[in-house]
Amino acid sequence: MRTLTAEEIIQITRKAMWATVITVRPDGVPFAIEATPFDTETETCFMINPNGGTSKNLKASNHVLLKYTFTTQGLKDWMGISCLGSGRFVHEPDEIRLGWDLLGQVMKQDFSSAADKFCKTPERSPMMAVKIHSRTGRCSAKNGEPLTDIIATLGI
Repeated sequence: MRTLTAEEIIQITRKAMWATVITVRPDGVPFAIEATPFDTETETCFMINPNGGTSKNLKASNHVLLKYTFTTQGLKDWMGISCLGSGRFVHEPDEIRLGWDLLGQVMKQDFSSAADKFCKTPERSPMMAVKIHSRTGRCSAKNGEPLTDIIATLGI
């Protein structure tokens, strides 16, 4: 088992199709959802329910933990990455449109109609952006061992 480098963490999280977004409710209880991440130049973003629990939690505290986990059956090969940051909902139409475009690139879909809809009502934007402050990660590779075999095995 070894610690992932900063470069490896960025490489792996940019290929992830799912992440767990963890916030804290106003009463201190953790709250988690899963969503597809996409990156802008400065933030990791998600399209989520703008009236859901995550939105309510961010109004009380902008602290966010993003968790990425990968494993094979039998847990022979695995990776776990945690990213701590601060979250916000995006209300600028140009940023919302870019977000839908970037999500479309990740999911290989056209979300232009969703972009049009939410650019008309940016106050109801589902785009959540997280500015990452720190990243940590570990994997099943041995010290000095490259990740290429594990990445291939995990399908990342």
